[in-house]
Amino acid sequence: MGDDDKRIQGYRLLGLVMSAGATMAASVAVGYFLGDWLDSRFGTKPWLTIIMFLLGTAAGIKSLYDLAFPRKGGD
Repeated sequence: MGDDDKRIQGYRLLGLVMSAGATMAASVAVGYFLGDWLDSRFGTKPWLTIIMFLLGTAAGIKSLYDLAFPRKGGD
């Protein structure tokens, strides 16, 4: 394996790690802010914020799982 191949592999790994971090952060942030907006709209503070935060966290974890263990089939 040459130096160029190692460098390309390093960039791919860096991209994967950055993608994982951005995916998790975005999922949690969207869940929180959507819940906060819904709470202000319906006057249910803090319940919808908590629920949407947890759903956003779960969606982020599922996205990380899918990123770490891609499916082998065409599903």
